[in-house]
This record gives sequence, C-alpha cells and structure tokens, in this order.
Amino acid sequence: MIVQRTSARPLLPLLTLLCGTFLSHPTLAQVSSRESGSAASEYAVEPLVVTARKQTEDIQVIPESVTAIDSRTIAAAHLTRLDDFNSLVTNVNITKRADNTPDVVMRGVGSLGVVQGVGFYVNDVPQFEGQSVRPTDVERIEVLKGPQGTIFGGSNVGGAIKYVTTLPSETPSGEAQVEYGSFDHFTVDGVVSGAIVPGRLLGRVSVFHDQSDGYLFDPTLNIKVPRTEETGGRLTLMYPGDNTKVIFYLMGDRISGEDFNLYYTPPDDHTYLRVYKGGVDGTKPFYKRTVYSPSLQITHDFDDITFTSVSSYFHSKINSVGNLDKGAFPELLGSLIFINYPQDFGKSVWSQEFRLSSSGDSSFKWLLGAFFQDIRSDAVQSQIVGIAATLGSPVGETILDRSTVAYRHTNRDYAVFGNATYDLGDLTLEAGLRVAHFSNAMNDTTGQCGPCSGKVQETDLLPRASVQYHVSQDVMTYFTVARGDEQADLTDNPSDSGNQVLPFQTEFALSYEAGVKSSLFDRRLTLNAAVFFIDYTNRLFEVGKVDPATGGLFTYVANVGSSNNYGFEVEAKARPTPELTLSGGVGVTRAIFGSVFLQDGTGATVNPKGNQGPATPEYQATLAADWRHPLSGDMVLNARVDSRFVGRSFWSAAGCVRDPLDTESPCPFNGFRSEQRPYQVVNLGATLDIGTRFTIGAHVSNVFDVKYNTFYADQAVTGAPYNIAGLNQPREWLVSLAARF
Repeated sequence: MIVQRTSARPLLPLLTLLCGTFLSHPTLAQVSSRESGSAASEYAVEPLVVTARKQTEDIQVIPESVTAIDSRTIAAAHLTRLDDFNSLVTNVNITKRADNTPDVVMRGVGSLGVVQGVGFYVNDVPQFEGQSVRPTDVERIEVLKGPQGTIFGGSNVGGAIKYVTTLPSETPSGEAQVEYGSFDHFTVDGVVSGAIVPGRLLGRVSVFHDQSDGYLFDPTLNIKVPRTEETGGRLTLMYPGDNTKVIFYLMGDRISGEDFNLYYTPPDDHTYLRVYKGGVDGTKPFYKRTVYSPSLQITHDFDDITFTSVSSYFHSKINSVGNLDKGAFPELLGSLIFINYPQDFGKSVWSQEFRLSSSGDSSFKWLLGAFFQDIRSDAVQSQIVGIAATLGSPVGETILDRSTVAYRHTNRDYAVFGNATYDLGDLTLEAGLRVAHFSNAMNDTTGQCGPCSGKVQETDLLPRASVQYHVSQDVMTYFTVARGDEQADLTDNPSDSGNQVLPFQTEFALSYEAGVKSSLFDRRLTLNAAVFFIDYTNRLFEVGKVDPATGGLFTYVANVGSSNNYGFEVEAKARPTPELTLSGGVGVTRAIFGSVFLQDGTGATVNPKGNQGPATPEYQATLAADWRHPLSGDMVLNARVDSRFVGRSFWSAAGCVRDPLDTESPCPFNGFRSEQRPYQVVNLGATLDIGTRFTIGAHVSNVFDVKYNTFYADQAVTGAPYNIAGLNQPREWLVSLAARF
C-alpha cells in the first residue's frame, strides 16, 4: 500500500523566499523613475494583449481576472495536457475524466461530468469534445475566471478558456520536432508557414502525432495500460486585405487507445495504487474519437466600425468499451459476473456569430452581436451482463442480460448581446447584456419508456457591469458584477418502470468581483489581486449508482441545491534581472452549501449544509522561475521550474449519516466525506538554442512522482461494493530535438 504523505507546509516559506529575493535585489531596491527607457525595458515584464472581451486590449485594463499564457511559456512549461493548466493558473482545477473530456472547476463553479460549466474556445469557436487536444502551434491561451455569460453565452457559468492559434506569415518558415521519453512516449510535430500568393493568400499547416505505452498494471490481462495514439493538425488560410481580412481554419484530431474507464478500487481515499482494476472477463478498455471542425472568420473595417462574422461547423464521433465489474460482484452458478459498457456517440454543431464593434481611440467603445447555434447529438449506450469464462474451460462467456439506451438530443440557441465602456476621466464605466433563448429536446428511442421524450425552453438575461478607477497610468482598481448560466436540459434517468426523460433546471452564477491590477517599478513587477463572491444556484451534478444485485451502472442527473462561493487570488510576475522571470500566485476558494436533502447510493438521507463543494481545493498556489542565459557563441540556455501546491478538497458535498456502530455500513462514522489530501507537484525543463536553427530540450514532469486521485467515488455514494478512483500521471521524462528554417 502506498500512502500519500505530502503536505502544503513548504508553501509559505517558498512564497516568503520569492518575495524576499525580489524585494532585496539591489537593482529593485534602488528603482528610479529617472532611469532610461532602454535600461528599464530590459527588466520590464512584457505586456500581453488579449481578446477576452472580443476586442484587442491590454490584459491589465480588463476589469476581471484573466490569465494569459503565451507561446513561449506553453513551450517552456511543456503544456501538452489539460492537467498542466493547474501549474500555471490559480483557483482552477482541471482533470481528464474517464471519457477523455475535461472536468473543470473555477472558483468552485463547474459541473463534473454532466455539462462543462467552463467553456472551451479555439479562435472564438466553441469546442464540445477534443479540449484535451495537444495545444500545438498556439499563440496564447486565455483563462477567463468568473461567469462569461454576457459575451460568450451558455456553458460559461464558471469561466472560459480560449485558444488563439498562430496566424500564417508572409515570410516562409517551418519547424519540426521529435520527442521521446518514458513509457515509450514518442511525439513528432511540425509546422510550415508562408505566402501561397504573396500579399494575397497566406497559409500555415501544423501537424502532430503522439503515442505512448501504459503505466497502470492490469492483473487480469497481465499487461500495462493504456497504450494511446493521437494524430491531429490544423490548416489556416488567410487573405490579408487592407480593409477586409478572411481567415479559414480547419482542425482535425483522432485519438485511439485504451484510456477509457481506467479506474481502480482502493480501500480508502488516501491509498494510491498504479493498478487498473479491470474486469474478470479480460476485456480491454477501448476509446476512439474523431473530431474535425472548419470555421470561417471575416473581418471588415469601416471608418469607425469593425464588422466580424464567425461561421463554424463541428463534428465528433466516439466509440468506446468500458469494463465496469472490477471483479467485486458475487459469483453466480460458480462463475464471476462481468459487465461491459459499449458506447457510441455522434455530435454535429453549426454556429454563426455576427458582431459590430467600435474602432479608433474614442472614449466610448461598444460591441453588438447576434449568435445562433444548432447542436444534434445521437447516443447509443449498452450494458452487457454475463458470466465470465472459467480459465482452462472450453465453455465461453454466457450473456445474462443486454440493455440499451439510445436517444437523440437537439439544442438550439438564439442570442443578441451588447457591451459598452465609457471613459470618464479617471473612471471607466461598463455595461453589457445578453438576451438568450434556448430550446432543448430529447427523444429516447429504445422503447424502455414508451418510447419517451421531453422538451425544455427558456429565455434568460445575462447582464454585466463594472466600474474602473485608474489610480495612475499603471494602477487600476475595479468592481465587476456578472451573471452566467448553464442551460436547463433533459437527462435519460432509469427508474423502476424503465427509462424516463426528465428535466433539470438552469444553473445560475451571479458573481461580484473587486480587484486591483498594477504594473510597478517601471513595469518590472506585475501584481494583480482580486476578491470574489458568487451566488451559485441550482448546482448540477451527475451521480453514478450501481445496483449490487445485477452490477448494473445507472447514471442520475439532478440539481442539488445552492452554494455561496467566495475567496481571493493574488498573481505576480517579476523580472529581477533581464535573464530571470519569476511568477506565482495564490488562490483560496470556499464553496459552502446551503441546506438541501439528498440520497446517497445506499438510500441514506444526506444534507450537505455548511460543507465545502466537491472538487474545490481549499487553496491553490503556483510558483515558477524562467531563466534565459546566453552562452558562448550563438547558444542560449533556457531553464524553467514550475510547481503547484494544492490544498485539501472533497469528492462529495455531503457524507453519509449511517449508524457508526453498524460495522456493515460502508461509512465508518457519521458525516464521513471522502477527501483528497494536500499535495505538491514540481516540473523541470531545460532547452539549449543553437543559433536560430536548432534546439535540444529535456523535461521532467511530476519530478517527485507524487500520487493523487483525479477522481474518487466512495461506495456510499455509488452503492457499489467498492470505492472507485482514478490516478494521476506518474513521473515522466522527455528529450527533444527541434529544427527550424
């Protein structure tokens, strides 16, 4: 048994050391506004320009918490998986779930499993699967915290994450990279950019292929899983006209492997084992997903107005097989029961957005837009229950039961929105509103409920307002109020009489945020801080429950009450020397539930009142140092260390309330709540640039091989005869070689 013993005790000394090193540095202690601009610029933190409000602006003038990760940081931090975000952004908790989609919680807001809660975008086009695609050839990533309903609409109740890809260049250029590491991890990627028709048509193509072997041992199959392969790419064509710019994007990605439902069955919430608890029949987990998305963006500049049109199509196809029995169910007729879970999902999405926005240097800036989206999803989910073949026996598997749920889901969104800011001396006032109407329908075609169908529709108002006060050119304070929602929808829940298509209510998050953004010491230090309070209502969760008699897995979706989320975050970036950049942040969140009565997997009544919401660490901190040092000749050494410190979190909002004297109870005592203990993760990387043509690199992620759960469901919650958990990626080393022209 391996027990996690890490704690967060090094956090305060490390932050104290960071501050002490920065403040005691002689060049900073003697900062003078009389220094020459060229000398100051060597130490200045480079300003970042973002499009968080769908207009190009300095990140330091936006009245909300926005973290931008530029292309150099993406490469230096080796950001290739969604989990890597956690080491770069505070108060954001991201993990990849069993079906390769993300579970994202920002400031305690976000629904695990059911809906995203946090929207993902690539060049302003929403993504519905494939968020875990390797961020190759990306100019920057913007993380917008807090509800983003006014500008971005639904599915952004907690925030939004935007990928902005690199545009083609007029000058021909290209790069190729090969990477190899532990678990036979092999990656090759490349990009070519340049003019197809000089001055008229530019093009850029980027591709990658990534594959690796497994790190979890399956005692049933006597192999390690998961082996995965992923191939993807992006084509960008651009017409760079004087007044009219046209950009066509085409993204595609295909992943195939054994990384579906890789759960193990630990005895408690703090025992971590790299053993995949597979099924008794020896079925390999299987997952295959194909995604492609073309989009067209047209921008035309009039004298003082810019028109933008974004048209997109998204398509995904998913096939998977999961093993759910884990070998823990009782024998039947002398043989073990097995349960397999094949799935087949298809999704197609059309969307169109039109925007008009002001341009120029006027003190009054505005944005008006309209949005339409049509989503069609088809799903077939089967559950196969049988008796596994006995080893050494010619008798094969025996199928006892086969049940199928098949449904079609449609969603239509219509919205108009506007946002405006007005500079009034040292004050900047902002107001915005989105009027959104949606219609969701589901039709269960399996016949288990009639068949049955349902429909929900609603019109919501999503306002936003802020006040900014510019203390000086480099210091700004603000107060922002914003509302976001996650649409009401339908779910196919099982019941005693068969399936039922049942509705759940819209989630709402009303956020109040106050903060300060500053650039100090001739921009050598960027220091931002914010406090927030969120009234989060109709919280939505998905609960998987197992019937011990048959081993069947049933998924229930329901609103589970409200919570008050509040906390703060501080983020800083400094250049104590021209070669060294230090960055870090601390975030604290409390998500406290109100009173609501629920039932756990065993039928016991629970009340989460006063408890911290699930998957919301008590604190999250990041600390990074990036060093760039010229060597002899034309060689440059780059080194980076980044780390994250994660506080205790809980996997369920309410613990069971069964009799503690009942030794047969799955709960050892009243109020038991499974938790994730504090942990720290450190990553190291270094590259050597040889001129402008070649780069040699090495990277180690999770240096100290820390173990923690990415998912945990206590047996009291599911009603299963075991706990279910997922484990994080182990320590991994990689070496790389890149060439450019």
